[in-house]
Amino acid sequence: MTQRLDHLDGLRGVAAVAVVIFHLMSALTPWLVPEQQPGAHWLAYTPLAVAWNGTFAVSVFFVLSGFVVTNATLRKSDPIWIDVTIRYLRLAIPATASTLAAWLLLSVFPTSATQLAMFTGSRWLGWTYQGSIPDPAAAIYNGMAGIFMSGGSFFNNVLWTMRPELLGSILCFAACAFARPRFRLAIALGCALIFIALRRYDYVCFPLGIILREAWASGRLPSALPVSAVLLGLVIGSQSGDAARLFGLDWLPEALKPERKGGLLYPIAAMLIVYGCLRSRWLVAALSGRIGRYLGAISFPLYLIHVPFIYTIVAEGYLRASQHVLALACLLAGSLLLMFAVAHAAERWLERPFLGLLSQLRGRLREFRTGRRDVRGAAG
Repeated sequence: MTQRLDHLDGLRGVAAVAVVIFHLMSALTPWLVPEQQPGAHWLAYTPLAVAWNGTFAVSVFFVLSGFVVTNATLRKSDPIWIDVTIRYLRLAIPATASTLAAWLLLSVFPTSATQLAMFTGSRWLGWTYQGSIPDPAAAIYNGMAGIFMSGGSFFNNVLWTMRPELLGSILCFAACAFARPRFRLAIALGCALIFIALRRYDYVCFPLGIILREAWASGRLPSALPVSAVLLGLVIGSQSGDAARLFGLDWLPEALKPERKGGLLYPIAAMLIVYGCLRSRWLVAALSGRIGRYLGAISFPLYLIHVPFIYTIVAEGYLRASQHVLALACLLAGSLLLMFAVAHAAERWLERPFLGLLSQLRGRLREFRTGRRDVRGAAG
């Protein structure tokens, strides 16, 4: 179980692209996003809409994190305090870099999102600072602590996911403290039930990821109908907003209604997709190919940088395009190319060196732990 699962990286990359498309459409064409605008265009309620359902894509992220973090933690066998320290830094430092970049862009384009909202009617464009932009110290605090304490950011609103990622990772670390798989499964199932009772359905994804990992590692993960599982997951994940009311499904329990940001449906559908990507040879080959590996490599930088770009550069470009169709098409293509170029550069010159530094820090922390243990042994 030491091999790198490139196909899961590829799946993460595809999900990151879906989040980018979701936010572009939330800003420019909210009438195609039921989560932003009830009674959206009929196309938004078809299975095709899974391509721009960013909230569902985040559920896929969370299930993947439960799986991958658990698998990596069991390989390293470090004490939980080392794992938590490294995981916090892995999330907080890139997040802080993104809030500082957002501060800079918002300082240059302080009202572009507000002006664009007047044209498109997008509610999502209101989820950022406008007019008076806080100072860089506020951006640093927000990235290092605020996103984990308040669970949100008006510098970069995708950072709401950092708190679930950190807490979900701590759950994985705690489960991995037990050597026996049955205990890890018991913790995962118990936490899933607690999260359901608390109506924190997004957190259910992490226990589901742990369960998938344990079944996969033990060789007990079924191999039946993986492609069908993915297709079913995609259909479920395509529905959002007021879909239940539109289709006459108001009788469904609250936990199964899409207006609850997917409720319990999204974790289940995300689990089906990850399962299918683990068991389908065709999907493994497709997602672990050159494009899949590339998207997986840039997925985190792309996720972190795209929203500040949309609120500023994309918004300003749209305002200057004067509704000309060709100009808007060029703006969209150019914006995507710019985001991918910045994500590529960030992954190559920032992400890779940073991961190397974290690896060195983990080694130093291991040495510190060993040294303390030797001192205690000598004293005894």
